[in-house]
Amino acid sequence: MKLLSLSRLTLNSIIIGGVAGLLTWSFLAIVSLTTHFLWDTIPSVVHVPYWTFIVCLVGGILVGLCQKYFGNYPRNMEAVLAEFKETKRIDYSSTFKSAITALCVLSFGASLGPEAALVGIVGGLTTWAGDAIKSRVKKKEVANEYGDIIIEYSVETTIGMIFRSPLFGVTTFFEDWKDPRFIKLIKTLVYTITTAAGFGVFVFLSKIDNRKFTIADFGPASIGGKEIMAIIPLILIGVLLAKLYEFFGSIFHKVLKPLDHYKVLKAVIGGLALGLIGTVLPLTLFSGEHELTELAADWSHMSIYLLLILGIVKLFLTEFCLSTGWRGGHIFPIIFAGVSIGYAMASIFPIDPVTSIAIVTTALTSAILKKPIAVVLILMMIFPFKLIIPMIIAAYLPIYLFKLKWLSDADN
Repeated sequence: MKLLSLSRLTLNSIIIGGVAGLLTWSFLAIVSLTTHFLWDTIPSVVHVPYWTFIVCLVGGILVGLCQKYFGNYPRNMEAVLAEFKETKRIDYSSTFKSAITALCVLSFGASLGPEAALVGIVGGLTTWAGDAIKSRVKKKEVANEYGDIIIEYSVETTIGMIFRSPLFGVTTFFEDWKDPRFIKLIKTLVYTITTAAGFGVFVFLSKIDNRKFTIADFGPASIGGKEIMAIIPLILIGVLLAKLYEFFGSIFHKVLKPLDHYKVLKAVIGGLALGLIGTVLPLTLFSGEHELTELAADWSHMSIYLLLILGIVKLFLTEFCLSTGWRGGHIFPIIFAGVSIGYAMASIFPIDPVTSIAIVTTALTSAILKKPIAVVLILMMIFPFKLIIPMIIAAYLPIYLFKLKWLSDADN
């Protein structure tokens, strides 16, 4: 009987993982189609001056209307994961509202990523599927008793697919290291099967729209004496950028607080800023995932000032979008900003550019997310594995730096 229950758990893991892969690909494919239509197809047929400004302004109106009539969706990734940890499920009643709002946000050029929307959408729908599966099996069966683990790893698999990091779900093993041995075995089984099924479906379907599995090719890295000496200064630069990002958020939320009840106006202001900045600096539009490829190819032809401006403006624009109701994820934009600033540092000092961008990006992302393990698991799939030790240092050192008194005093 136990073998039969484990077989059902395995089958359910395959189904839920496959569904997560299908949903993730479907949402990203729809966003890709609408984005291409708005930014490539229409301008090629109708020649309108200041198209970027117009699209972002229209996007602001649509996002504002969604916020006014649907509510504050999509919820951020941290809120969704916190809900799951507390209730062992993710509410799926707002899935449609989240999907429509996220589609407007991402298609109209917001400097935000899809992870916030996808975690809520996939997590909600897999919770619904999990409820359906549970209703068909006996309460005491393994497939029912540990159904919440399947939902948990479907969410982890989704995040992993977004960042092309199959190992992202390993973070939960570190968080739940006190689990009994049997639970660890169940989690290992479910994680392995769910991730394999999810990535299998995602990679297979990605061949349809020629979606690349790798995010960007930064080339090989070399690390020598100069790079080792630069590790600490580069980490400090990443930490300072994180503090700047937090400063932007604090200022914007205070300044825009009086507009909380004027959601359309607030979102339109975000659209105006997005359109103005995007017209001057097109690379700051969108999440930064695809723009990383362009940045990696052209950075050596850019001035130091342009690289610095791109990185700082990206952080500025990301937080401004979030503060004006354009809700989404901020991980991809943060990565883009870190890479841009990292390239600037490599232009100023005689150090390997790939090592520079890896350390600055890791330190910046870890200082903002406060999750060093997750950051390393995501970025190790983006940067060369030979940089894993400097990246681990860059991920953990900011966490300890923030505990220092002088940094704490700076917050007050």
